[in-house]
Parts: sequence; structure tokens; C-alpha cells
Amino acid sequence: MSSLLIVASVGALLALLYTVIAVVVAHLFTTPRRVRSPAHHGTAYERVQFCARGESLQLIASYRCVRDATGVVILVHGRDACRGDELRGTTESLVESLALRGLSVLMLDLRGHGESDHARLTFGRRERHDILGAVDFLLHRGYSAGRIGILGASMGGVSAIAAAAEEPAIGALITDSAYASLHEVLAAQFTRLTKLPLFVLAGALVAARALTGEHLLRHAPGVNMKRLRGRPTLVIHAEHDPFVPVHHARILAHAGDGEMWITSGTGHLSSFFATGPEYLALVGAFFAHHLAAEAHHNVSTARPLAEVA
Repeated sequence: MSSLLIVASVGALLALLYTVIAVVVAHLFTTPRRVRSPAHHGTAYERVQFCARGESLQLIASYRCVRDATGVVILVHGRDACRGDELRGTTESLVESLALRGLSVLMLDLRGHGESDHARLTFGRRERHDILGAVDFLLHRGYSAGRIGILGASMGGVSAIAAAAEEPAIGALITDSAYASLHEVLAAQFTRLTKLPLFVLAGALVAARALTGEHLLRHAPGVNMKRLRGRPTLVIHAEHDPFVPVHHARILAHAGDGEMWITSGTGHLSSFFATGPEYLALVGAFFAHHLAAEAHHNVSTARPLAEVA
């Protein structure tokens, strides 16, 4: 009897230890690291604020308005980044390249990042509402439906895919280093990142669902890309990305029946700096072509009443 009690006690302690570890991992996993970029605070940029669609959560963005713009591009960063640092380094050259092509640019801090309100990370499940809030802001500013494009990096790309699948006003989409399966990436990287055995991942995902209220693995970027067939899409990926392998790009590009550009980059989100002027030219030409309007929009430079600086 005492032996059974000892076994039961040890089992209970191990179960408690597993639960505690899983909760701690889930907490760290869903808590973004705050990074604030000093870039994009010059006189050419307007600091704006708006709500995520359907939520009271406040988001901060930098808006580079081009007079008589033919369209606008939203830049969306990934995890542990911020506006102006979407591609693992300042994207000011990209913003200016787009501006020279007659395109305005909006860079936002996703929830829990930069200067935006605190929130748990949901890997695109709720972050898509942030992008949709940015779309609402731009529609209010006078941009026509179909003249709004998005470039999303890594998790930001997955969030952008989900937002575009939900919002027809988004006329063109580029992803850079986005994943087709969060579970596959987590399974491949979990032990390296946490130094814990892989069997802890299942418990961490259950705990993450309790913390966020979202089933993180229910996010299906490939399914959402299929819903974008007929709209211009471009999937960019570094051939030797060690974090999100290049086959994720091929899955997404095939699902969306769109364009794909595999670069010589050797790291995650390395294409921008690996290709330099070629990246600027390709991205600029893609958006300029697909967002161009026969007539200019009536883009207002006045601040909407809903905004608070």
C-alpha cells in the first residue's frame, strides 16, 4: 500500500512539474518582447493611432503620406520587432522607394509590440484584427478599396494572409519568410529554443490556449492563401532560412497560385539585405503595378476625429 502511495505521489509531483513548466513556456511563448525603433519619426511621418477592428485595443503607427498617391502599402513586422524594423533592420530605404513610385506607406506596431497596447501573442489569430484596423484607418483617409497593399514579414506575413482573406479591400499582398504551418516550425525549433524535450510542447500549447483564449494551431495560412486566388500575391523567402525552411514558401505560393521569389539569403528574414536594390525594385514594381489607379484618390491629410496623437 505504501509503495502505491509513493508511486502515486511521485506521479502527482511529476504531473505538477510538467504543468508548471508548460505554463511558464506558454507564458514566455505568448509574451512579445518590446522593441522600439528610433526610425521613421521625422517630419515626413505622421504618428497616428487607431483601434484594432472590432476591439478597443489601441495601435500606434507611422504614416508616410504621398500627395496624389496611387495606393498605399502597410508594412507588418513579425514577432519581437516593431514598425520601421519589419525586415530585421531599418526599412526606411524601402519606404522611400515606395514613395518615389507614388505609394504612401503605413507602418504599425502590432499588439504587444512597440508603442501599441499590451496583449498576448496569438501568431496571427488576433493580430489580423490589427491589420484590419489599419485598413479601416486608410479607407477613412480616402484610399479606395483594392488600392491597399500589404508586405508582411514572418508572423506578420501570416497575419497579413489572414487579414487579406477576410478583407477584399486589400488589393495586393507580399509575404517575406512566412510559415505555412506553425506546428511544424514549433516542433522543429522547440527543443533548440527551450532546451526542453519535445513532449513539453503539447502541454505548452494547451496552456497557451488558456492564456490567450485562442487555439494557436487552428491558424491555417495555406487555406487562407487559397482564398486569395485571383488577387496578386508574391511570396518571398530566403533559400537557406534555418528557422522557416523554404518549402513553406512553396506551399504558400502554390496555395495562392501567385508569384514566388526565392533569394540567396542565408538567415530568417535575410532577403532584404541579401539582395538590396533588387528587393526594392521588385517590391516597388509589384505594388506600383497592382495598386495603380487610373485616377488619383482623394487622399486626405487631415487627422480623423477617431485618432489621438
